[in-house]
Amino acid sequence: MFNRLKKRKRVSAIRQNILPKTRNSKTIVFRLLLLSMLLAGSFYTINKLYMALELFPVEQVRIEGEFEYLDKTLIEKNIAGSTIGGFFDLDIASLRDELMKMQWVEAAFVRREWPDTVVIKIKEKKAVAKWGSAAVLTADGRLFYPPEISQVQALVELSGPDNRHEFVLSEFNKIQNLLVLADIKVMSLSQNERRSWQMKVEGISINLGRKNIYKKIESFAGVYASLIKPQVNKIKQIDFRYTNGFAVVWDTDLAENMRINNANVLNKSQIKADLTLMMETYRNV
Repeated sequence: MFNRLKKRKRVSAIRQNILPKTRNSKTIVFRLLLLSMLLAGSFYTINKLYMALELFPVEQVRIEGEFEYLDKTLIEKNIAGSTIGGFFDLDIASLRDELMKMQWVEAAFVRREWPDTVVIKIKEKKAVAKWGSAAVLTADGRLFYPPEISQVQALVELSGPDNRHEFVLSEFNKIQNLLVLADIKVMSLSQNERRSWQMKVEGISINLGRKNIYKKIESFAGVYASLIKPQVNKIKQIDFRYTNGFAVVWDTDLAENMRINNANVLNKSQIKADLTLMMETYRNV
């Protein structure tokens, strides 16, 4: 009797311990199966969605911006490979990187426009001068190398020693400001290895030397309208490397006909009378 009671208590204890464990295992298995089904369904849904997205290709690329040197056709050609694909899977960052590789591009912004358009807004670099034979300078003194330098023939020509482009550009701006009231436009400005300056105005080469550059520029501006401009087609070169005056080098044929020294040095008090005499002689030839 005692053994039967003990056996019943033992079975009861086993059931109390085993049944809950069996129930927990089934719950875990069920939850794992449910999670697997959910993951499979999600994968299927995402795959279907991706396939659906491919049904929305990029049909149009719209390029916006004010361009003087950039060619929209060339831009479209350069980015053609980057815009192939769906509207939603377009890699905007890579497309912008491709645009920024173009020499004339200062900044580029890319966005999608539903349902099939990519809008590209480009800011073109502002060219202010040529540097040497192949480079172009921006307003803030940065150099870049456009594929066609012939595009910027109308810009002022600057040159100088390596890594002096920012300084030469700065000096050009100062010199041009000194000449603007006299309505004089600098065609070129250069500095050689000895730091001597040369510029060209209206086809006249002007040697400024190394010292007192601004004072010489002011002197030139002061006599330009009345003395230089009337003779501009006859003067080949002006040399300011003199303490109290400057030398005028005339066109060779004109100088020979007028019987004047090809490098006649004139001081400020003499120039008006000498140029007037030369002009009268030229009229009588």
